[in-house]
Amino acid sequence: MLGFVGVSSAPALGSLTRLDGPSGTLCAPNGALRIRRPDGRCVLRMTSAAPVNAAPAAGPEGERAVDVLVVGSGISGSSLAFSLHQKGIDVLMCESRDRVGGNVTSRNENGYTWEEGPNTFQPAPHIMRIAVDLGLKDELVLADHTLPRFVYWDGKLFALPMGPQDIPNFRLLSPLGAIRAGLGAMGFVLPNLSGKEESVKEFITRHLGAEVFAKMIDPFVSGVYAGDPTKLSMQSAFKKIKALETLGGTLGIVEGAIIRLGQRKREAPPFDPELPTYKGGSLGSFKRGLAMLPESAAKRLGSDRVLLEHSVSSIEYVPEQERYRVTLQQTDGDTKVILAKKVALTTPANATANILDSVLESAADLRNIVYPTVFSVTLAYKNEAFREPLRGFGNLIPRTMGVRTLGTIWSSCLFPGRCPQGETLLLSYIGGAQDPSIKSLTDAEVAQQVHEDIARILLKEGGVNEPYKVVGVRKWDRAIPQYNIGHNERIERFVHEAAEKCPGMYLGGNYISGVAFGDCVLWGVETAKEIERALSLVRPST
Repeated sequence: MLGFVGVSSAPALGSLTRLDGPSGTLCAPNGALRIRRPDGRCVLRMTSAAPVNAAPAAGPEGERAVDVLVVGSGISGSSLAFSLHQKGIDVLMCESRDRVGGNVTSRNENGYTWEEGPNTFQPAPHIMRIAVDLGLKDELVLADHTLPRFVYWDGKLFALPMGPQDIPNFRLLSPLGAIRAGLGAMGFVLPNLSGKEESVKEFITRHLGAEVFAKMIDPFVSGVYAGDPTKLSMQSAFKKIKALETLGGTLGIVEGAIIRLGQRKREAPPFDPELPTYKGGSLGSFKRGLAMLPESAAKRLGSDRVLLEHSVSSIEYVPEQERYRVTLQQTDGDTKVILAKKVALTTPANATANILDSVLESAADLRNIVYPTVFSVTLAYKNEAFREPLRGFGNLIPRTMGVRTLGTIWSSCLFPGRCPQGETLLLSYIGGAQDPSIKSLTDAEVAQQVHEDIARILLKEGGVNEPYKVVGVRKWDRAIPQYNIGHNERIERFVHEAAEKCPGMYLGGNYISGVAFGDCVLWGVETAKEIERALSLVRPST
């Protein structure tokens, strides 16, 4: 699977002699392997393999030995570190920033609670389980599952169908567009004649028609990835939907969805009365925001197992000890040396490339993963400013509508109590892969643009002059990894090489596991099980 790399023995590298290249020198004198940068610093060293279960050599004073080092404290890293800690595994988590959470950034100020990064999660058993184990059961907040999602088209908001019962009254598609979509859903679809990997636009247009793509899928892609659907890979970015094509066969993706629904029912874990219940289609968060999860994980680990403002400056593998020797650089210039049996890198793609580029040739490919600039903008309005009271999840905006904002989440409708009484709190995202010039605007200019777009869609006539409060503006220079065409091939090549050359290294982060909050939690939980099994194989019996 792509989410991790776990190998229990060192690769056979004794036959290598010397290879010079732009990233450094690889040499293997007398059966030992060293990889050096051009500046002469040794980044990774391997010597002749030692027997399994050989006692690790005692390190010099100042070195700290642990079972697992987790690099990065985002949702992937925090979920993994806490899950390992629960299993009694000696784990240490390091983070280059001065706080845990990665891009999950929750703010609570002046009566407002808002998110500057990811904003919600879809409830699932693995998320409920980790929330309960972290003591967050009473902090969970779940939105009303009946809240509709809207698409803005030609000056109107259209509620998307929430079930088959809503389709007869759905008026966003023209009659011909609806017929085309229905035929495609039932399997009347031309095959992919090119045989090449399809973009999201190509796949959806082939199956459901150009109108469904323009009015429904294009805004959805903007809301999830802030991406370009002509470049995003269908099999990488929306693999679950792509899989319905195979499941449904000649009967179409609707039949595939029916088959998959039956599979999910059979695969569902047994009912756990300890877990909170939820309705399908609901969305979740915590009372003080999503950051409560990584913050609670860090508290459970304890301050001695969480190193903030520490980044990896070098990493070596020592086979005779079956450990990695990782040097951590502190912000103040000091260093720490960690000896770890296993290392999990949950850093963004470019940071992972910086750590491993002199170790793995394919690590350079990670720098080709695009992370577009996105602003998150939170504005507050008086309730009477709106054309009508808001009730819903929010609205998405097709790019063809000429509105710069990608979409707006009606935050205080989802989770009441996130702003003072008499106000409505809106979280909007703007920028993305199709709007690279957004990076040149100031925070004030971005906030004004978002206000003008909201006025056009939601406010009463003359709403552009309506007073509003800028609660928060956050610029993400590198926001969401784009799963563009070729992404799976790139990741598979990277993971395969890591499996051969980096025993006991696990690779995570949203460029591998998926961009959704739940995907990252699931990677952490499942990878903890893999690491536990791997450690049990090499630990001496008692």
